[in-house]
Amino acid sequence: MRHIALLILLLATGCAERWTRPGVSEAQADAANAQCGHQAAMAVPPAMIRRLAAPARVERHRDCRRDGYREYCTVTERFIPERWEDVDMNANARDGWRRQCMVSQGFAFQGYRPLRVE
Repeated sequence: MRHIALLILLLATGCAERWTRPGVSEAQADAANAQCGHQAAMAVPPAMIRRLAAPARVERHRDCRRDGYREYCTVTERFIPERWEDVDMNANARDGWRRQCMVSQGFAFQGYRPLRVE
């Protein structure tokens, strides 16, 4: 679960992986990474499950005011229904397959770089 959250965070912040190999441009490395991603998607298809992300709950809010020595309170309640999410159980295996594909082609992972908008 932690890896999925990290991947989502990286995608949301606009970062891309940086792979290098001597004599290969960044564009060629990106193309090889995309090709390995496609091969990984074919080798390890998604296995989606639906799971409970947050149970149903009741939120209570208490608002009090004083009038002399007396205190008057009102309590409001709001029902929040359960929330479900779809999760790909093969995401980590597919990412590992893609990374192994890159390593087998002689690429080395160098970290993350900001995405370029062209």
